[in-house]
Amino acid sequence: MPACALAAALLAGGSSAPAGPPQPPLFDAHLHYTGIDVAALPPTEIIAIFDAGGVTRAVVSGMPTSAVERLHAAAPERIIPFLNVYNAPGAKRDWMHDKTLPERVAELLDAAGGIYRGIGELHIFAEDAQSPVLMALADMAAERGLMLQIHGDAEVIDAVFARRPRVTVLWAHLGTKPRPQAIAPVLARHPNLYADTSVRDGRFVDEQGRLKPEWRAFFTEHADRVLVGVDTFWTRRWRRFDEVAAEIRGWLGQLPPAVADKLAHGNAERLFDDGAQPGPLR
Repeated sequence: MPACALAAALLAGGSSAPAGPPQPPLFDAHLHYTGIDVAALPPTEIIAIFDAGGVTRAVVSGMPTSAVERLHAAAPERIIPFLNVYNAPGAKRDWMHDKTLPERVAELLDAAGGIYRGIGELHIFAEDAQSPVLMALADMAAERGLMLQIHGDAEVIDAVFARRPRVTVLWAHLGTKPRPQAIAPVLARHPNLYADTSVRDGRFVDEQGRLKPEWRAFFTEHADRVLVGVDTFWTRRWRRFDEVAAEIRGWLGQLPPAVADKLAHGNAERLFDDGAQPGPLR
């Protein structure tokens, strides 16, 4: 069995593995819960998945917003809702050109009674970095003390911070060029920027499951700025949650323990502590 598969089996608690200490907790910074997911996995089953996977808390967005609000109502101490601005399947492609969107987002935030901690995930790329709709959402996030979760190019990140330097941004998937040499300069430019590792886990290890030296150095140097996430972008991903969590723990376990703890849960805990204001970790 390859080392990565063996590590995953052990971390997942397979029947062939000896009993060991509880698995390290995870604070998942990137999940989605949609109407399709609700039909297959009601909130009680999602919470059971978290319990089995050692997930203490999670950032969750999804369409329709009622799905996320229902999940939050089931476990408000564990679910951190982000408002998904899309109102139709095609909106992911062209939301940044919808001039009516900021008003609708403000209405949704007001109607929800303050449960949302952020806006996103926003899919947007360099050619639309100066979108007035994006800028309006950046203004709204800054004024309401919300975070932005952005799936986009570095040019988008730069544009948002040029507009609102004090807003906090979660950069999904380590950006669109997930290489240490591409990510590090962007983190250096923006102290309120944090990046999640979701769906990039396979890039961090070699064929034997060993953490690559360049990623070990990156995670160690930027230990205060990286969060982990599974990214349940479809229902099948929820059903494989334990496998993906084991994969995450496989590479986390090869980092110095203090670094691994920050990525696994410490950074997210400090960002989302009740009453804490978004901003640089101190």
